[in-house]
Amino acid sequence: NEMHPGNYCYYDVMQEKLGSCGEQDIAVRVATRVIGHYPKRDLLLVDMGWTACSKQGEECGFGRIEAHPELAVAGLKQEAGLLRASDGGHLDFSKYPLGTVLRLEPYHSCAHTKQHDRIHVLSDDRETVEATWRICRGW
Repeated sequence: NEMHPGNYCYYDVMQEKLGSCGEQDIAVRVATRVIGHYPKRDLLLVDMGWTACSKQGEECGFGRIEAHPELAVAGLKQEAGLLRASDGGHLDFSKYPLGTVLRLEPYHSCAHTKQHDRIHVLSDDRETVEATWRICRGW
């Protein structure tokens, strides 16, 4: 009746880089919403800070934005983050209107999962919530 988060059941971007799994095997995402545009700085503001996904993997961009290889995490504050163009170029802000939901594939799933009190288990369509699991606090 409890679950201890870890790489074996979730995998993550770090394990993918090590060759332990493929991107399709990574089972954890942190959902975030675009809440602001900074065109002069070529940045998107999102409602995901380090309290949503941890600071682990900072040197590797904290992970990867699912289905958006053109985006990378530029930095995280406590409760908000900034996304930039992964190639250092200019963002097309029309592709990311306010309210757009993006998903971070975490660099290290243990630390990311521990930031939350529950996990929403999605069906194969990756949209429908089939179950909600409470995360065990304490070992």
